[in-house]
Formats: sequence, structure tokens, C-alpha cells
Amino acid sequence: MDVMVTEYELYAEIIKKTWDRQSLEHIIQGKLDVPDEVINAVLAQEISDSDKVKSLHITSRENGRLDIYADISNYGGVNISGTIDSCIHEGDTSYMSYTVKYKDLEDHGGMIGWMFSHLSVSMLEKLVGHIKLSNDVITKVHGNTVRIEYQEALKKSEAAQVSIGGYRLMDVLCIHGAVPHEGYIEFETSFQMPDEIKKLLLHVLDET
Repeated sequence: MDVMVTEYELYAEIIKKTWDRQSLEHIIQGKLDVPDEVINAVLAQEISDSDKVKSLHITSRENGRLDIYADISNYGGVNISGTIDSCIHEGDTSYMSYTVKYKDLEDHGGMIGWMFSHLSVSMLEKLVGHIKLSNDVITKVHGNTVRIEYQEALKKSEAAQVSIGGYRLMDVLCIHGAVPHEGYIEFETSFQMPDEIKKLLLHVLDET
């Protein structure tokens, strides 16, 4: 236990920036609600190196839909609505699968607006080219389903460098699914650490 306490002291600030006690409790219990504004802050940081996506934010809906607005160079505002089919983080595998149900190109009528609304996402990608979100996020399109792989971004995060009692935080935290609600997304989680380490983390997160 002394070794684990020493490891915690080395990474205390990173752990406290990653979670508060309530968030970790909810992760351990299996459900974590993340507000849209928190997700949007992360998205803004992730697209900061994109030369095509100028802004990107999400709005979660009570009916389970996830609305996405993007401001894309040369095309302007894009409104998309769809569903999260899967959201997984297990070890080195991290991805979300999202199916587009509705899409609209702002301020574009006529043939361009019609094509955007009616053609599949994969066909649009062939016509206008691949739109890269960031250097560490990979997008793959099949029909109207987009798979977003973000394991490389997680590997470079501060939390990915933290290990307690031989357990890397990004390995023990698992995400098994995600469901949008009004104003937040509910993630199905598990935290695969021995109980004594969970108790240690909860205890030290109480410290100011």
C-alpha cells in the first residue's frame, strides 16, 4: 500500500484533473453522465489542429438522438442528427460508431443542398474528400455510419501516463456503451481495479 500511496503522490494533480470523487464513484457503479458542455470543450481542443473543421459541437436529445453542428471550411455550417450505435473503450481499442439519420447544409439550396441531404455520407466523402478531425482521431465511413477511432488521442493524454499499483488508469477504465439524454450523454462503464485501490483513489480524491 505504501508503494501505491507514493505512486498516487507522483500523479495526484493529473488524477484530480481527470476525476472528482463523484465522477469516480459513478464510473465504479457503472453509469457516468457527462454534460454536453464538457464534451464540447474536449471536441474544441481535439479539432484545434484541423485545417478543415473550424468548429464542432454536439447537442444530446431526450429521444436518444445526438445532434452535431460543424463549421467546415469551404462549405459552411453542417447540421447532422443521428444515433450512437456503439461506444467502446477497452484497453487499446477506443471508438464510437454513429449513424447519420438526417443532415443539412446551411445556406445551400438547389442541387448542392439536395445532394448533401440525400446522398449517403460515404458518397459525399468520395465527392468532396475526406474531412480530418485531428491528427490523432481516425474516421471511417460506410454508408451513413461513421466510425470514429480515438485511441491515439487517449494514449497521449495525461491520464494515460498514470499507473497505480501496476494498473494503468486508461486500461482499467472501460466504456461499454453510450446513450444521449437531454443535455448529457450517459456512459456505461466499469472500473477494473482491486477494491483496495478503488478505496485509495476515492480517499485521496477527498483531499483538497
